Amino acid sequence: MIVRKAVRCYLIKDDNVLVTKYKEGNKKSEYYDIPGGKIEEGENSEQTAIREMKEETGVKVRNLKYKGNMIVEYPNRIFDFDVFITNESEGKPQEYEENTSEWIGIKELLRKEKILSNIIILDRFFIKGLTNEKYNFKMQIMVSEEEEILNVNYELLELK
Repeated sequence: MIVRKAVRCYLIKDDNVLVTKYKEGNKKSEYYDIPGGKIEEGENSEQTAIREMKEETGVKVRNLKYKGNMIVEYPNRIFDFDVFITNESEGKPQEYEENTSEWIGIKELLRKEKILSNIIILDRFFIKGLTNEKYNFKMQIMVSEEEEILNVNYELLELK
């Protein structure tokens, strides 16, 4: 089984989150995603989150807080994400060849038909582990090749 180590960075302001949306021609066209990507050699996960946010959205983030680990398991591959959150940024969402980026209300995003599994952390049941400074989280999501969420295991970790 292929395991890919990556990051996701949730930029949240006033119940809105910065997302990417894949364009036509991409195998995940019209899907919403959270900015992030593969950790490159010589980078730590926080550096990757900052770089990927800038590359995918045009927005520069700072003062990231590590919030936990999210495993997304497909039938033939696993993504192992370090998850960060921030509300500090500069710049405006941009459009690129493969994706566009935009601010969207969290409740509106959760109602969208085409969302990738890492967006589930924004659901009211799970968001405490992402937004509450007293907690981190561990999450494992089983997903079909069609992006259908099959199972979620979730644990809140109280910080001391």
